[in-house]
Amino acid sequence: MKTMSTKDESIIGILAGLVVLFAAMVDPLISAVLAVALLVALRVYILARGR
Repeated sequence: MKTMSTKDESIIGILAGLVVLFAAMVDPLISAVLAVALLVALRVYILARGR
């Protein structure tokens, strides 16, 4: 199985950040919840792929 490179992790992190920024224009609460959910999802994905 191919592991995720640092570049891939960075791209996913940047895209998640952009989604959060656009969500902040709608509602700050949605933005905060979305930010936490995306960071947790990214971490779980990285841990799952690493094993």
